Amino acid sequence: MTQGVHTILPGRQATMLYALEATTPANESPSRFGKLLRSHRHSLGTTQRLLAARSTVSVRAIRDLEHGRVGRPRRDTVRLIAAGLGLTGQARAEFERAAASCRPTTHRKRRPE
Repeated sequence: MTQGVHTILPGRQATMLYALEATTPANESPSRFGKLLRSHRHSLGTTQRLLAARSTVSVRAIRDLEHGRVGRPRRDTVRLIAAGLGLTGQARAEFERAAASCRPTTHRKRRPE
């Protein structure tokens, strides 16, 4: 089940739409990504609220990501958070790969010719 959340931060023109999807205990990828996010945030010495302000992503979105409640973080959201964390180079690439590993692969069926 997917529901969208639209967030507007006070004093900001930026808005963020991200998808929430229920996760099952068997799916640990969101949890692993959440731990990585929390680790980077703690290394920076910042709170969820300050990271939200720096990245223009809502506090709720960051909290839900850290707690593994988001099954498929959107690329836009991940990129904004990576920028807010100041991640560059290899650290940023690993962060984005970890988020992408949360997304299931889709297989397209070929149309009969």
